[in-house]
Amino acid sequence: MFFLVKSRKMEGTMKYYVNNSYKQMHACLGGQAAMDFPEKIYLDITQDCNLYCGMCRDGLEVTGKTMSFDLYCRLVDETAPYVKSYSLFNWGEPLMVKDFRERVLYINEKKRHDCVVDISTNGMLLSGDMIEFLREQDIVVTVSFDAADKATFERIRGGSNFRRVCDNLRALSKAFSRVPINRAPGIYTTVQKDNQRQLTEIAKLASSLGARRMGFGLLTAPRAFCPTVDPLLLAEIENLAAYLDAEAMLNDLYPTRVGDYLWWGSQFIHKDSFLVDDTCHAPLVSASIAYNGDVFLCCNVGAQAGNVAAKSFREVWLSEKYNELRQAVNDRNSMPGPCKVCAWFNRRS
Repeated sequence: MFFLVKSRKMEGTMKYYVNNSYKQMHACLGGQAAMDFPEKIYLDITQDCNLYCGMCRDGLEVTGKTMSFDLYCRLVDETAPYVKSYSLFNWGEPLMVKDFRERVLYINEKKRHDCVVDISTNGMLLSGDMIEFLREQDIVVTVSFDAADKATFERIRGGSNFRRVCDNLRALSKAFSRVPINRAPGIYTTVQKDNQRQLTEIAKLASSLGARRMGFGLLTAPRAFCPTVDPLLLAEIENLAAYLDAEAMLNDLYPTRVGDYLWWGSQFIHKDSFLVDDTCHAPLVSASIAYNGDVFLCCNVGAQAGNVAAKSFREVWLSEKYNELRQAVNDRNSMPGPCKVCAWFNRRS
């Protein structure tokens, strides 16, 4: 195969590079409301899942690992006056939780008026009734959508039904057609070996189904499923970004670093043109709470900072251990292993 390799170096003086994927994700939150609490909390209400995706590092299955309603309510009661954004998911499928609707009603009753509640779903359980409920409750919905054809989609997302997910995404998009684009249903694509050549086709399919928003990021583990970083991948992402712009779709999350290249305007430029900031601030503004009360530094898990089963969240958030870990994530000699290759902050080993 022959392809044209364009110059990916920038003329002139070096420039500071401070963009990162985490900033893209948090761009609309508006900052913290209080110093004693984060602006963003991931409430991992379940680690159960109805699919078996090969790239899922936890190998999730139905195990009964669901946050108790009592713990959920206690956490919401404590944090709702301060938090600007809740994600009711992290590793599992939130729509599997039997009392999911009760949890949504509870958090909407308690949260700030400027707080956004969102979920990510594999799309299999988006019934008509559920879609209507999510619309009425003003929940921001993102559907995991990893291929433009049935064979690839169902190979990546084991146990899924490509046609059903497409039909559900179409119905979801139609139901939310009047909401602002940043709160409209969208898709998230995990860029990996099996789909890295069809990213633009995925966007075209999603657009035809009514989706107005797309985010995507590189899979970093397990290595066997990770994309191959080559000129074709860089070009594919550039083409995807151009397509999203042309179709007026919101590109709400994208990889700012791919291999040795950094996103600059509408293309990737080699890192040697920049002084790259890879400082992590996630533990200062967000936290992830697992089904059993374990508190982790961020949505990418990182290190465990404590447990809220017998303590308030504030006690854990302000603890000495948490502060030590906040420093460790930016110290190459002591940072947790996942932090060293974190794509959210332009890092790679």
